[in-house]
Amino acid sequence: MPGLFGTEPDYRRLVAVLRRQKPDRVPVYEFFSDTSVQERAAGEVREEPRLPLGGRPDCDPHIRCQYLLGYDYLSPGVGFGFYSRIGSQPIKDASGFERNYLDDRHAPIKDRRSFEEFDWPTPGEVSFELVDYCAAHLPEGMKLVANLGGGLLEWAMWLVGAEDFCLMVYDDPELVREIIARINDQQVAVARQAASHPDVIACALGDDMGFKTQTFLPPDALRELIFPGLKRIADAVHAEGKAFILHSCGNLTLVMDDLIDTVRIDAKHSFEDVIMPVTEAKKRWGERVAILGGVDVDVLCTAEEPALRSYVRNIVEQCGPSGGFAVGSGNSIANYVPPRNLRVMLDEAFRCQGAGL
Repeated sequence: MPGLFGTEPDYRRLVAVLRRQKPDRVPVYEFFSDTSVQERAAGEVREEPRLPLGGRPDCDPHIRCQYLLGYDYLSPGVGFGFYSRIGSQPIKDASGFERNYLDDRHAPIKDRRSFEEFDWPTPGEVSFELVDYCAAHLPEGMKLVANLGGGLLEWAMWLVGAEDFCLMVYDDPELVREIIARINDQQVAVARQAASHPDVIACALGDDMGFKTQTFLPPDALRELIFPGLKRIADAVHAEGKAFILHSCGNLTLVMDDLIDTVRIDAKHSFEDVIMPVTEAKKRWGERVAILGGVDVDVLCTAEEPALRSYVRNIVEQCGPSGGFAVGSGNSIANYVPPRNLRVMLDEAFRCQGAGL
């Protein structure tokens, strides 16, 4: 029995996109999807005899929804082992969803002494349990994209505090380099292990490096401090023959050439219309890197159905024909995305391709 939109999963579509080739149809991709939204978008979740579910309530709904909603992959989380070392505080957002909030005042590294005393995790502490479980329960035609979580700049800011880290870049650049090196050694080892799994086709890393008008750090600082380490992660993934996906929010126009040519990312995810519509990004960089997502989250959340359908169709029609493109949200399917709109986005993406794209 096919998924809700008459789709049958085939991970080779996403592999083709990551190689900047044209698959039989444009696949859908998300860096992160809230499972509760997916479940409501799927409606009454029917039993599907071809889903080899294993009885884990934290994984099975994700597996079921990814299949039913037309995705060609599962996205288990890995992480780098730092969360247990930071003082995150649980808070509830406006919708009542509990999130972990990182208070800069309680960041564990503030100077050389706290850096040297910090309890750094080792690669052996990182669990690949979710990867192994999802691999053991893959629906036919699906593979894995290992989600590594936060990137090098994000973890440096979380461990030091965003404001203190920006000051430290100028006040104590040597300490900054040592902090980044320690973070990066852990990331490279974990990324290599994730990429070596036989059912993993790609590794995705989230490293938000900017905001609407520019990057958090000056481009030259990113080139000196962050991109060499980011390249080490990409190289570790590539050494296993897998693709490296970068999710990064913000205006990265001034450093996209570096990310493509130096870091050698295979795909870029996260686009916002107010910065640059995905259709423009595809024209500008689509011959050199795969482009993923692009349905602006504000539009996804607020547009009425006819407008949303027209918007999604325009993106697929402009970005899809040349290959190297997967459609999805511009950022993620957060818990505030209306389930009906998620369903409309997916339905229209598949419909307009069925019409002959």
